[in-house]
Amino acid sequence: MSVQRGDNSCVFCNIANGTDNSNTIRMERELVVLFDDKYPKSSYHYQCISKKHIRNISHLTKLDLPLLEEMKSCAVEFLLENHKSDISHFRLGFHRPPFNSVSHLHLHVIGPLRYSVHEIMFNPRMGIFVPMREVR
Repeated sequence: MSVQRGDNSCVFCNIANGTDNSNTIRMERELVVLFDDKYPKSSYHYQCISKKHIRNISHLTKLDLPLLEEMKSCAVEFLLENHKSDISHFRLGFHRPPFNSVSHLHLHVIGPLRYSVHEIMFNPRMGIFVPMREVR
């Protein structure tokens, strides 16, 4: 599948289409790519991005449900293959706009946080982080 880009300035589009090789791709599927987070907040912090340029969760439609399912299944498959014993400690979710750092849909796949200050960014009760199961 070809990558549908927003423009050349989108760092995640560049990762998805292979023009930015600074990130190691951990897993790739037809609609998504999973790689290490560049600024990890955990010893295990990954991003699963859409190959199609979608700004954020506010721009999703019902037609994007298969994409969300592929993002989730890619993340879970990767975790099962690489973190068998402690998968229940991982969070899967998105930052709610305007708190997303990159304007390209990306699923955080994150293990136990390094510092308690990061809890603000990844705690659903704070209104910033939306767990995967709540995005529809």
